[in-house]
Amino acid sequence: MLRRPVQRRPVPPGEGSIDATRRTHPVASRTNERPIAARPAAALLALLATVALLFGATTPASAHTANRTKVVLFIHGYNATSNSTDCGATFNRMIGQLRNEGFTGSMVRVGFYSGDVNCDVNLRSYGSFSDSSSWKSISKAFSTYVYNTYTSRGIAVDVVGYSMGGLIARGGVYGAQKGETGFAPPIDVEDVVTLGTPHQGAAWYTNLCLWGQCSSLKPGATDINWVNQNGNPQGRYGTDWTNIGSNGDAVVSPSSATSMSIASTAKVVYSSIPHTGSGNYMGNTTSTSRTGLGLADLLR
Repeated sequence: MLRRPVQRRPVPPGEGSIDATRRTHPVASRTNERPIAARPAAALLALLATVALLFGATTPASAHTANRTKVVLFIHGYNATSNSTDCGATFNRMIGQLRNEGFTGSMVRVGFYSGDVNCDVNLRSYGSFSDSSSWKSISKAFSTYVYNTYTSRGIAVDVVGYSMGGLIARGGVYGAQKGETGFAPPIDVEDVVTLGTPHQGAAWYTNLCLWGQCSSLKPGATDINWVNQNGNPQGRYGTDWTNIGSNGDAVVSPSSATSMSIASTAKVVYSSIPHTGSGNYMGNTTSTSRTGLGLADLLR
């Protein structure tokens, strides 16, 4: 796994100020007592280090930054009745609570349907897909968006994926890691929290879906089987995952929502949070606080 470069991350155009954590390392002292014969070797090592930096191998550094200053991307889920989802209505309450809990980085609401409103970015600008396309097709566009906007500029991001949005995030990380056609190079996604995501498929009644986006969400669907080839996909410098589900979720079972191959401490099941409605995962104070802990990487 690549190690993160030691540098202050730049701020991409249009984003707010990001308080990236500075890391300092001791600088080797210079001395005139170095043997002359060692100087060519030192020069060679310096040259190799420069070449390695240019081509992606970087100096050792911590793979994760446990803080509340990173960019957080919020991806909504499947809409069965419309090609328009209101990103604000979906995530603003959660974003407000996270702000109150000390998160200061940019918070970006990500849409993908043609009629989405109150979203900060629409993935249709980063890939070719329709409103009925599989979530895997949207994952390709998501990986391109993250790579072009953040990874290529040395910026790490965190992600909150609600329902199908969690599959879009997971698929984007996995496809990029795998180098699969249509995906970007590996993307720098540090922490992902999935909320009611059908990692093993949605409820039994989705088996009645014979076409369209819904059919890509049912148990045993081609794309569900594809993403489960890797139960813990990793971004460019490593990714920590948190799965949150609920026994009160009638759309995604808790076993499906928490089925990734991650530590048990990163799997959370609540007793009565519903999948939809004002009291769902984004509207619930407790699940939102647990989401914040996952993003800040404070429980590992």
